[in-house]
Amino acid sequence: MVYNTWNTQYGHIINEVDYDHDLHAFDVYAGVRLLGSIYPSTIDDADECFEKLDNGEDPVADGWEDGLGNSCSEDGWGMR
Repeated sequence: MVYNTWNTQYGHIINEVDYDHDLHAFDVYAGVRLLGSIYPSTIDDADECFEKLDNGEDPVADGWEDGLGNSCSEDGWGMR
């Protein structure tokens, strides 16, 4: 289920999706192509992601990590 969606100035689409009960993940797309997912380890980490996304950050352009040790990039990372 998709809970929220963000569209970044760089053309990436981020969907908040089910992950681990109340903890949600963030799927990052370039158009229709899934680049990868961001897996916060805690609710606080997820809240930080919400704040950054609400403030216009882009996981790819701003060099986020996916929570599994992979850097976010156009080449894809941390695929499920």
